[in-house]
Amino acid sequence: MATRTLGTSYLMRLTNANHDGVTQQIDDRLQAFETDNQMLTAAVAGVHQARLAEDAAYRRFSGKDFASDDLKAADQLEDKYMSAVHAILNGLLYLPESEPMRRKAQLAVQLFKDFGFSTNDGIEAEARKTVNMVQQWSRASEYTLVELGIQEWVEKAHQQALQVLSLVAQRVENESAKVKGELAAARKQTDEAIRKAYDVLNALAVLQPSNELTQLLSLLFGIEDRAKLYYISGGKVSGDDKPTPTPDGGGSSDESGDELPPDDTGDELPPSGDGDEN
Repeated sequence: MATRTLGTSYLMRLTNANHDGVTQQIDDRLQAFETDNQMLTAAVAGVHQARLAEDAAYRRFSGKDFASDDLKAADQLEDKYMSAVHAILNGLLYLPESEPMRRKAQLAVQLFKDFGFSTNDGIEAEARKTVNMVQQWSRASEYTLVELGIQEWVEKAHQQALQVLSLVAQRVENESAKVKGELAAARKQTDEAIRKAYDVLNALAVLQPSNELTQLLSLLFGIEDRAKLYYISGGKVSGDDKPTPTPDGGGSSDESGDELPPDDTGDELPPSGDGDEN
C-alpha cells in the first residue's frame, strides 16, 4: 500500500475566505513544529511570509477596513487624555487669583477655545488639532507642562493623535490597493510556499522519520481532509457531482451561486471526528 504524501492541489479549489482560513491553519501548525533542519526552517519561514501577504491582500479585497478598529481605539484614547488635560487645567482655575499658577492655567486652557477643540470633532480633524495644540503648549514661555502637571498626559495624547493620523493614511492606502489580481497572485504564492514546505516534509518522512514528524503530518492531513469534506464537497462524503467553486482571476467565487458551507469565514474548520486535536 502506497504511503500517503502531503499535497496542495486541493487549495486552488477553495473559495478565497476558506483558502485564507485553511492556509492560516497550515501556517500555525508549521510554525509550532520544532526542527533543526535548515531546509524545513527556511521553507516554513517562506510559508509564513506568503501567508502574511495573502492575509493583507484578502483583507483589502474583502473591503473590510481592518484599520478602523485600531483607529477607533486610538481616537478614544486621545479623547481621554485630552479630556484629562482639560480637566486638570480647569481644576487649577479654582485657585485664588493671587496664585501665579492660576494665570498659567488660564493661558494653557485657552488653547482649547482658540482651536475650537472638541472630542466630537471628526477623527482626523481632532487629531490635527491635538498635534498643533501640543506644539503650542511646548513652545509657551509663560509656563511649562511639568509645573502644570500635564506633561505626561499631553505626551500620550500627542502619541495617540499621531497614531490616528497614521491609521487614517493607512486606511486610504488600503482602499487604493484593491487592484484586480492581487489576491489571486497572493494565493498562488502561498500555495507554492506550502508546496515547497510539503516537499521537504515528505522527504523527511522517508529519510528521517520521527514521532513528532508523524504527528505533524497527521495534523496536516487532517486539515486537508476536513477542507475537502466541508469546503469542497459541501459535507457530502460521496455521490456529490456538484461543480466545485473556484476563484476567478482576481477575486472570490463566494458569489458564484454555488452553495457554501454554513461557516464560510475561513477562521475555523469543523471537527473531523477523527480525534485530531489542536
